[in-house]
Amino acid sequence: MKEKLHYILLLITILLVAGISLANMQSVNVSFILFSFKLLLIILILVSVLLGSVTTFLISMLKNFSLKKELKKTKEALKNSHTEN
Repeated sequence: MKEKLHYILLLITILLVAGISLANMQSVNVSFILFSFKLLLIILILVSVLLGSVTTFLISMLKNFSLKKELKKTKEALKNSHTEN
């Protein structure tokens, strides 16, 4: 059942991306620091979403590592407190 749900969500996502792509086919001028170039709006949107996703992933990984380190210290402290008693 979960597998079917994944396929349905994937299909909906593909249809949404296709719809957005068709609605945003015009070219736009992009000025970035010293560069200026033309790019399709959909490509600009997809690159922005991708960069946002990568940034969010990296920040969550840093948070995850710090939480794992804190959990390890807490487990060691708990183990030490049990051995003392």
